[in-house]
Amino acid sequence: MSDTVGGEIKTLVAFTPRALSGEVAHDGVVIDRLGYLSAVFTLVAGKYTSTPTSINVACKIQDSAMSTGSFVDISGATANVSGEVTTVADQDQEINIDLRASERYVKLVVTPDFTGGSSPTLFFGATVSLGEPSIKPAT
Repeated sequence: MSDTVGGEIKTLVAFTPRALSGEVAHDGVVIDRLGYLSAVFTLVAGKYTSTPTSINVACKIQDSAMSTGSFVDISGATANVSGEVTTVADQDQEINIDLRASERYVKLVVTPDFTGGSSPTLFFGATVSLGEPSIKPAT
């Protein structure tokens, strides 16, 4: 048994930090969650460019039985990082999810939407903390 939180969770990059632009879906890292029953995805919005008036980043978690398979949305596993640019920059949100009914592989999908500005971008990244490991300490 572990006496620290580090023995109870495994934290990984879920979405490599990058500048998002356009209104297209961006896939995060495929996570093998074998042996873990829950997860918390931490979404972090950074600085923006080209002075948009508002930003909405729709985030959802998808799962698949295979790492290269077809991924589908997990019901209720969504969040939006949104608002006027002054409130979105440096904002964070979490998606807390029970993975017991999910397939082995999960990933975050992020779709930005900008209002105003000339070709605006938003720097964005995410981590995932896998919890409730079947074998402790978590590895």
